[in-house]
Amino acid sequence: MSQNVICIAEGCRKKLTGRQRKFHSTTCQKRQFARDKRHNTKADIKPINIERKSDDGDYASVRRGQYYQAFVSEGIADQVATGDMTVADAASLLGCTSATVSRMLAAYKIDSRNSIAAEDWELSEEAKDALENFATFRQKYFRTELGKQYDTAPFHTNWINNIIDSIENGKELLILSPPRHGKTELLIHFAVYQICKNPNTRIMWVGGNEDIAKNALSAVLDVLDTNEELRDAYCMPGTSFKPDNRSGKNWSQNQFTVGTRTVAGIKSPTMVAVGKGGKILSRDCDIIIADDIEDHSSTMQPASRENTRNWWTTTLSSRKEEHTAMIVIGSRQHYDDLYSHLVDNESWKTLVEEAHDSGCTLPDWNEEEHVDCMLWAGKRTYKWLMDRKRAAETTGGRAIFEMVYLNVAMPDGLSLFSREEIEACRNQKRDIGQVPPGTRLIAGLDPASTGYQAAFLWAYDSAENTLHMVDMNNSLGGGIPQALDIIKEWWLKYNLSHWVIEENGFQKAIRQDRSIRDFASKHGVFLEGHETFKNKFDPLYGVTAMRPMFQEKNISLPYLSFEAQEKVNLYTSQLVYFSSAKNKSKTVGTKTDIVMASWFPMRAIRRMQKERFAELGYDYNPSFTGYETSNMDLDNWR
Repeated sequence: MSQNVICIAEGCRKKLTGRQRKFHSTTCQKRQFARDKRHNTKADIKPINIERKSDDGDYASVRRGQYYQAFVSEGIADQVATGDMTVADAASLLGCTSATVSRMLAAYKIDSRNSIAAEDWELSEEAKDALENFATFRQKYFRTELGKQYDTAPFHTNWINNIIDSIENGKELLILSPPRHGKTELLIHFAVYQICKNPNTRIMWVGGNEDIAKNALSAVLDVLDTNEELRDAYCMPGTSFKPDNRSGKNWSQNQFTVGTRTVAGIKSPTMVAVGKGGKILSRDCDIIIADDIEDHSSTMQPASRENTRNWWTTTLSSRKEEHTAMIVIGSRQHYDDLYSHLVDNESWKTLVEEAHDSGCTLPDWNEEEHVDCMLWAGKRTYKWLMDRKRAAETTGGRAIFEMVYLNVAMPDGLSLFSREEIEACRNQKRDIGQVPPGTRLIAGLDPASTGYQAAFLWAYDSAENTLHMVDMNNSLGGGIPQALDIIKEWWLKYNLSHWVIEENGFQKAIRQDRSIRDFASKHGVFLEGHETFKNKFDPLYGVTAMRPMFQEKNISLPYLSFEAQEKVNLYTSQLVYFSSAKNKSKTVGTKTDIVMASWFPMRAIRRMQKERFAELGYDYNPSFTGYETSNMDLDNWR
């Protein structure tokens, strides 16, 4: 009798130790006997399930080998199993050893039992339900490195919903995410989910280079190979995701084809790995996933960036058919990287994520309070992010930090406002709401029917030519009622009588509304209109014209109380991230409503400056008073 090395129970591959000969434990023995009994009971009419003398002995040494096809197709296997032919006679007919026949017989019995079980097999209701929801599927079949179930974050769920929409409708989707936020792992799990949901799918995974792409594909392959719970749920008995060796289908880290496909003759593999710049001609696919195809080295030189764009246009994007979904995910690496060009393409839907909400007004020193403003608070805390920021600032790379973690890619030297210059204008002795004496009040209003309405109040000191921030309001827009509320509130609080209101589109209705006009006329409030077009980027009169005022400290920002700090920090963030490139984009834009509201009054403030200059006169007193009036009417030089 042959010496077994591993447990013969189906599904157990543990080594035998000590005096163990067949089974690793009594549990394995009972489980195998029960499984055999169930098979025999279910299909007792099958000859293979009738107990024969040939059933006695060792079933662990299962091997098919080169004789197996003839062993089965010529009916020898069935005759040996029923006892009509001896093992020795079968070996003589096939030209092999008796041991080989015994091993093939064991394999034949397993295959027969699996074939019987497969006749009535179908997906369980539990497996079907898991395919209806990715988060449920992920939680059921995947475990973290600590053995815990995966909890799919809300922003991850949003990504998946958009990816599924792209697959169903052949769309193009760009996801800009900060690093270390689980994007590659999520996509690996999604690829497995998609293969289980549609085994006939064709996925192309594109990485920054071929090795990176192979690593991702290998991770998918490993799950399909080793996840027994997944295999039992979505593969027929006796089969796996790995195709039969005799099928000739690939099962490698370059590409693989699953054995669960239901449509024959599909040319392209289930999944293929391609590095950026690689050749992909004659590759048909239903889903293209481009993960982190841009990095620092590929964006340093203009020529490298141009090569990437050329490869994208001539090679990768040419693989898209009308039904093909293109999913690009990564982090910004340069203001002129490939992502910036996809952002400007209106056919692409873009999701832009920030590791920390740039609109957060909480103070930096209170790290524990920054929870709701974090993209992935459960995994990437504010303290972790600030450590990354300090590490970047140590090497002079704050701009790189903001580009990578906040997806704000600003061209060098083209930033409209400097954070350092703005912070230098903070007044630690003045609080929000305080109006310096001898100043004139004027406010800007950026109304909104949806989104955020912004109001900004300046106090202008014409004698010192200085602007003092008095107050700011940034709340969810409610159209005309919300605009009337802030006009009333600041009239009662500050006796404010001069507003400059944007009048683009719906906003024209603000000054025309009867309730607002009645209030303004009764209380002496002057409502001035302002139309905004491309003039907001004008270097002399646009938003950028405010920068010299910050540079020369002609602007004072209150910073005494916590409320003042919250409002000034929010204003600072919007100023710093304001750029023509970001705000011209329809799909990627930071909030700029406060910046715009603070800029609207500038034209009126310039008028106030001219009025001040017009009031100036000359007071001339000559030092010598001995001159008398002359009657001379001739030119002395003639």
